[in-house]
Amino acid sequence: MATKWKLIVPGIIAGAVAIGGIAAYFYLKVIPAREGTSPVASAKIVPDEAWMAGYVDITSDSWDKLRNFGTPEAQDIVFGGVDTMTADIKKQLAEDKLDYDKDIKPWLGSVMFAAVPASDEASVPGFLMVIGIKDKVEALNFANKIKDKEDLNVKETDHKGVKILEVETSGSPSFVAILDNHLAMSDNPEVVKKAIDSSKGDPSLATDGDARKILEESMKLDNPVAQIFIPNYGKLIEQTAAFNPGNPLPPQLKDQLNQIKSVSVGMGIDNEGVRLRAVTKVNPDSFKWEFKPVPGKIISQFPANTLLSANGGSLSSQWNYAIEQLESLPEFKEGLDEVRQQIRQNTQLDLDKDIIGWMDKEVGLALIPGNQGLLQSVGFGGTLVFKTSDRAKAEATLAKLDDLAKQSNVPVNKSKIGNVDVTQWQFPPTKETLAGHGWIDNETVFFAIGDPIIKVMASKPDKTLDQSETFKSVTRTLPKSNSGYFFVNMDEANKVILSNPAITSQGIITPQVEAVLKSIRGIGIASTQMDKSTYTGDVLLALKPKS
Repeated sequence: MATKWKLIVPGIIAGAVAIGGIAAYFYLKVIPAREGTSPVASAKIVPDEAWMAGYVDITSDSWDKLRNFGTPEAQDIVFGGVDTMTADIKKQLAEDKLDYDKDIKPWLGSVMFAAVPASDEASVPGFLMVIGIKDKVEALNFANKIKDKEDLNVKETDHKGVKILEVETSGSPSFVAILDNHLAMSDNPEVVKKAIDSSKGDPSLATDGDARKILEESMKLDNPVAQIFIPNYGKLIEQTAAFNPGNPLPPQLKDQLNQIKSVSVGMGIDNEGVRLRAVTKVNPDSFKWEFKPVPGKIISQFPANTLLSANGGSLSSQWNYAIEQLESLPEFKEGLDEVRQQIRQNTQLDLDKDIIGWMDKEVGLALIPGNQGLLQSVGFGGTLVFKTSDRAKAEATLAKLDDLAKQSNVPVNKSKIGNVDVTQWQFPPTKETLAGHGWIDNETVFFAIGDPIIKVMASKPDKTLDQSETFKSVTRTLPKSNSGYFFVNMDEANKVILSNPAITSQGIITPQVEAVLKSIRGIGIASTQMDKSTYTGDVLLALKPKS
């Protein structure tokens, strides 16, 4: 058989030989194909000590949905390499009188791969591949077609009543066993034996209730196509760090990481674009963060043409929780104490009390287009908006910062924009406005960079971000009860990126990069808490229709 084909999927050839050897099995034992190709069904064969596992539905029509998006140039980037590789594989198969579309595609379902220790003492895991069979008759037809190939060297052993075939297809052996609607294969026979044990009742990724639930939850997407699952996140980090003994993890950090029980990320392709869902399972007894949905009112302070925004809950609460969790780490505490000392020496402000202490309500950040004054060379400015229940403390902190600016020979002026009193800092050499702050209402203060952005924030925009069709379309399918939105309007961002000489002159924006950027409509991210131990994060890469 052609060398390249053997190098790409030798296990499939080995699996076909196994199928051909037990043809009657397929006609006597009926298991629904849909069950055989699901993530949970495949996970039943993966031992529970697997470091990680991944799942891909390689025959899903959902992958073709990507062809409905983007410019022709972006289409060529995304699919050009895949189409070339596919054509090459088909050509190699044709030399062996095999046709992928007729001989393989009809029966080949999902693929799950996993890193599984071959033994309890193994420091490096072995590779396990679990292939779902979606049509047994078609698989048998393929097996019969290739089983008499002269260059196949097959040896057979037995483990707990299951045949393991050792098949040499390209000088290196592959070991394969058929388990219900799956082929379990590896380059290590011990890994295949462990897969057989799991299929017969030993612990697997699917037998643990929490693991099974998180596998199912991350794939609750329209047209799911892929998934990555880490059953023990802390253990994986610890085992990975063991490969670098010269830089061991501090014991306190190990303890923190071990509070994260598992992480799973699913991917789907729907009519909006590419969607990701991450599900994280934590130890509720140690991970005591109190989830409070963010109102999202700050979004209405930003203009509709905002190119990037992010909002979240109380910074002071998050800060206090982070300190509680991480201050036991010597390196973290040492660095934090250094920052606190530097801020106190330079500003006479206490980081915890004077700066973060009054930031106890919603906070927002935005990058807004602007090309006047000091923003002319970059094309945008930024703003931070805080809601607080302690206006007096916030005003005292801002007053100290104003005094520090004056002491540094930065002119500080006060003016009124609309109904808002604004304090502005000027850039000494040119007297152009550098930054400014003001109170939008009794509990909402903004700090902005650049005169155009100060004016936008002080005078209510005619059309706000929450009224923007792009913002609404990108965020409407994200969880409504969330910790805040992260949003990027790529049309507005591209205006800045593609017209900024400081960026374009670096050679970063190649025609290929530009094609991809122009194919993206927007990016939306939101996270939420499902229960005391389960957190989810949803990401939408919204794509433009094919042009």
